[in-house]
Amino acid sequence: MREIIEDVLKLAGKLGADFADLRVADGSGTSVSVQDGIADRVYTGSGAGVGVRVLVGGAWGFAPTNKTTAEEMKQCVEDAVSMARVASPSVTDPGMVADIDPVEDTIEAECEVDPRDIPLEERVATIFELEKAARETDERIVNTVANYRDSAGTSIIANTAGTYIESAAVRCGVNVHVTAQEGDVRQTASKNQSNALGYELVTAIDPEQFAVKTAEKAVALLAAKRAPAGKFDVIIDPLICGLLVHEAFGHNCEADAVWSGHSILQGKIGRQVAAPGVTIYDDPTLEDLNGSFKYDHEGIPAENHILVEDGVLQGYMHSLETAARFKTRPQGSARAQGHTYPPIVRMSNTYVLPGDCSFEDMLADTKQGLYLAGGHWGYVFTARGQFTCNVENAWAIENGKLGQHYRNVCISGLTLETLQSVTAVGDDLKFELGGTCGKDGQDAPVDSGGPHLRIRDVVVGGQESAG
Repeated sequence: MREIIEDVLKLAGKLGADFADLRVADGSGTSVSVQDGIADRVYTGSGAGVGVRVLVGGAWGFAPTNKTTAEEMKQCVEDAVSMARVASPSVTDPGMVADIDPVEDTIEAECEVDPRDIPLEERVATIFELEKAARETDERIVNTVANYRDSAGTSIIANTAGTYIESAAVRCGVNVHVTAQEGDVRQTASKNQSNALGYELVTAIDPEQFAVKTAEKAVALLAAKRAPAGKFDVIIDPLICGLLVHEAFGHNCEADAVWSGHSILQGKIGRQVAAPGVTIYDDPTLEDLNGSFKYDHEGIPAENHILVEDGVLQGYMHSLETAARFKTRPQGSARAQGHTYPPIVRMSNTYVLPGDCSFEDMLADTKQGLYLAGGHWGYVFTARGQFTCNVENAWAIENGKLGQHYRNVCISGLTLETLQSVTAVGDDLKFELGGTCGKDGQDAPVDSGGPHLRIRDVVVGGQESAG
């Protein structure tokens, strides 16, 4: 295969490409969905393919195929070059790539148990058990869904700079979603666990901790009061901290958004963008997290990206192209969903570095406000610097103690205003958001986290007056 790939890349150069890379993928996957005691969906599939990208005359061309023969790869090169040549006269912002050193490496999958060695019947039965454990927790539970997914395969990344990386990877994930109802009140709770691990991730899950506690959260919310609306001093838990730093800040640090003028961080390197004491990293080199990897999909070695240090913006996350535009070096932040997509700038494991304040001290020092915990989705308008994050649970804080339990809460605001309003940084770093992030029609595995944070004057959305 290597000889074929090198011939294909040589052909790209002969046809006029200033740069070319390709990614070969071959893998399989399984997904299982159990809903209300019924195997709603069981899917297994496999596939292979190649994606070829070229830069010709300042224009990019990209062509994928689902075949891995030499003839198909050469045809992709010809198609990609033709595409770029047609586009080149109309390009007003010519493409470019940073200078890179070639890399050669072989990476083995890090897993103890290959999910492909586990009979499908056993994988389905395990998810049935999780769904059943959640469903039988309480008679007020009206809907339960448990999902399982795995993937395994090999890939090759090569380019005209001389990079050639062969790697194998295995990934597993499980999640449950529970809905409880009492009268006309319906509440939901969910939990997800994903990582670049084998089936050992699944066997290590305790149904009591994973499914039953999730169901209990949904049931407990039935008795909670409707949330107040208004501005509050809030303490957010590590899960919401991760959600906030990913959605509100991380997407603004992706250099393609900065270059296109769709980020509030454009031109702000070296400036204060968060409160002193707030440090934010995006680090794909951390072990055992869902967003970790050794090389990105452009073959660049992964490095820790220091985005904010003590409140001051230090830099952005880059692809080969954006690194060239910003006259810096790439640090491994370009990934693609599969061989049918070109790599784009993506986050990995994004988090707030812990400080030195315990949660107990933070709570005791808060006279009045809200404690917010749990949440799994958010939305950001990067160009305007606006964000919204959902929150599963809220509790009133009165004179340093937790009081009334609330439901149906969200927080929103302006990203930089919110980060500059952080008044305390906890000492308890946690990552609890392993999953996928969507951008430009592509999903990528990510994780995010942080410690407890206290933030003043946060806009809280609820159904009751704060009065």
